[in-house]
Amino acid sequence: MAAAFHGHLGPWLALGLRAGTYARRHLLDDPFRLEAVVRCPGRRPFTCFIDGVQFGSGCTLGKGNISHRPARRVSVTFSAPGRPILRLAVAPALARSLAAPMGSHDAVSQLGRSVFRRPLRDLFRVG
Repeated sequence: MAAAFHGHLGPWLALGLRAGTYARRHLLDDPFRLEAVVRCPGRRPFTCFIDGVQFGSGCTLGKGNISHRPARRVSVTFSAPGRPILRLAVAPALARSLAAPMGSHDAVSQLGRSVFRRPLRDLFRVG
């Protein structure tokens, strides 16, 4: 469903989806009280991460509880009233490997599925 929302399945969408679902499971499962600040370059493919965060967390532009801040590295910070702040930073080596052109639509989709299935500890630094 996230791929239908975004338009295709790719690794940056998968990363954002994993981050958002992790926040809902480990911080707060209420998309009206959860807030997200995404930091990433303001261009594709990095901005695909934002759509994944929106879909996975329920934080949306329409509700005004997600924002984007241009940055060199990709991360997201989640907050909720009365809860500790949760920050997920994409592992630098993984980010570098995903920044290069990826080839065909099928190759991008296959890589997205692969990223989605990896353990969270291989994807993010959690802090």
